[in-house]
Amino acid sequence: MSASDLPDELWARVLELGAASSALGFRDLCSIAIASRRLGRLSVYPALWSKLLSRDFPSQSEPSTSSASTSQPPPQRLHPKSLYKTKFERHKVRMAEARRRAVFEAEARVLASRRRLVELEESIREEGERMKTAAQELDNLERVRWAC
Repeated sequence: MSASDLPDELWARVLELGAASSALGFRDLCSIAIASRRLGRLSVYPALWSKLLSRDFPSQSEPSTSSASTSQPPPQRLHPKSLYKTKFERHKVRMAEARRRAVFEAEARVLASRRRLVELEESIREEGERMKTAAQELDNLERVRWAC
């Protein structure tokens, strides 16, 4: 018996267990779907994407139930794969924004450090001038003392 002889239900269960155990990620699932028509067909099972959704986005896996009036029709439920894609894209955008903020904050710290460095260099220069002035005054006082 070869792997191709296994029933679809068994393959679907294998994929679902892989997704639930973190052995199979969304990238792996997409690669498997490309590799075989049969696995591609099986890779769109809602249960499989629901497992990935609850594993990768645990706090967001259940849609929030609002206290909307009962006169409105219930919202149309998206396929878990579409929902996963939407949440993943949002997550990707949030991560890019977080990286951008981190870069801006680092640049701001560098700019503040440069300003502080310029202030310190100016302070050192002024202190050097004061030291020269004090040394000249000390020399003048020494000359006056020896002259008397």
